[in-house]
Amino acid sequence: MIKFYELVPSVNSKCYFSPNTWKTRMGFLHKGVEFETIPVTLIDVRRDLAVRSNLPNISVPAIELPNGEFIYDSYRIAEWLENTYPDRPSLFTGDGKPTNIAQLEHIITGKNYARMIDLGLGASKPEWAVWFDLFLPKLDQLMAEGEIRDYFRSDSRHGPQGYQRLISLNQQELIRRAKMNVQPLVQILRERSNEYFQGKYPGQVDYIIFGRYAYCRMIDPQLTKVIWEDQGEELINWINKLSNAYDGHALNIFQNST
Repeated sequence: MIKFYELVPSVNSKCYFSPNTWKTRMGFLHKGVEFETIPVTLIDVRRDLAVRSNLPNISVPAIELPNGEFIYDSYRIAEWLENTYPDRPSLFTGDGKPTNIAQLEHIITGKNYARMIDLGLGASKPEWAVWFDLFLPKLDQLMAEGEIRDYFRSDSRHGPQGYQRLISLNQQELIRRAKMNVQPLVQILRERSNEYFQGKYPGQVDYIIFGRYAYCRMIDPQLTKVIWEDQGEELINWINKLSNAYDGHALNIFQNST
């Protein structure tokens, strides 16, 4: 069985907070591929996983195939899933049809759409994204005390005095910006009644956006409600559909995370 390395804030935690790993998790479910979740902390990734994979720059999401091969990066894994399971619904077309009967142009367009969303809303770069900055105080509290939290706060992760700068940011301004990020999503769903972002069926674009929602939901459910769920019934319906998809896989994680 494929091993799926999932980021957690502490040993034995089930708080799967990484938006990138959520993209991969939903991709596996979409393709109907069985996987085993292996929780890892930030320290595990830098040490044990890097040594085992012989990939010093490995990051999560990462998967380990039965033959011992490692693949990491959510977009690379999505492309691997698409190519390895062509007889199952495409991640990029939004029409629910298998990859092997889809038109190449349709797949390419869907990939470009997904990549654009991934580099925008799906990213955490402070130049244009607000998500990491906004949820950092709560995420900091979730990190296990000691080496994990020390590394999470370190200059090697955030740059010189980076943690101090981030923790002092104006939360109300960050919330305002986060709501602005979400508003275009609401408008798209209003224009495409009862559909998903990828099309009539969910796809990689949906999983990128849902990954960002799941990141928020796992860290701070109350703040998530203010930013996401209070913006309109269209967005709430989309969240509920994906939360309950695949036998309620995501909802079960939300309800049992610790």
